[in-house]
Amino acid sequence: MRGALVLTALAIALGGCVNTPVGGTPEWANTEGYPSLREVPAGGTSANTSSAHWNSLEAELLAARAEAEANPRATAPTTQEDPQAFLDEARREIETTRNSHNPY
Repeated sequence: MRGALVLTALAIALGGCVNTPVGGTPEWANTEGYPSLREVPAGGTSANTSSAHWNSLEAELLAARAEAEANPRATAPTTQEDPQAFLDEARREIETTRNSHNPY
């Protein structure tokens, strides 16, 4: 019984914190720029379903892709590096450094 009373009081307190007065938008919502639900246009969505619009956007994206691929930095490197040679060189340098600090 006591648990039910505590839960009810907690639910009422939480409901009081969540609700805002009618017509009153919190100040943080105004500063963040959240849209008011009263400003939603009537008559459904405002999405652009024109195929000409999407075709023009696709052409712009393809042009940007071609420009990016034409950049000399976009080409693959011409020399192939051997990972094993890199590891061998790194091991030699580590051993040289280790031996230079070894007093014996």
